[in-house]
Amino acid sequence: MKPSWAAKVLGIDDADLPKLDRPWSQRDVRSLRESRPDWLIEARRRHAGSVQQASEARAAELDAELARLGYDAPDLGTVDQAALYIDDAVTHLTTVTRCSEDEADRAAWRRWPKSMAAEEDYADQDA
Repeated sequence: MKPSWAAKVLGIDDADLPKLDRPWSQRDVRSLRESRPDWLIEARRRHAGSVQQASEARAAELDAELARLGYDAPDLGTVDQAALYIDDAVTHLTTVTRCSEDEADRAAWRRWPKSMAAEEDYADQDA
């Protein structure tokens, strides 16, 4: 198997995967997952930290883009704000940045949590 696949299954960066003088096997990966050597635990921590940093950087980038696009209204905690203002902001954000709808929704939840929750509660009442 490819080393990149082994690293992904182990939850580490490719660079942290030891070099073998043969291809990685499922048995190699399974053995490491079961034995959990110290280097693997530390590599997983580093990988989780880098994933978290990348996520936070992306969140900040999308938040800045919302502000640049003029979507800087305070969180009013209303269904109307979610339906009329935030939906437009999410659509505009996906169009301009080509981010996914999930990323845009997460950006909206970070910026307007009360209004997003109000809309979700309203939708739950209709169900």
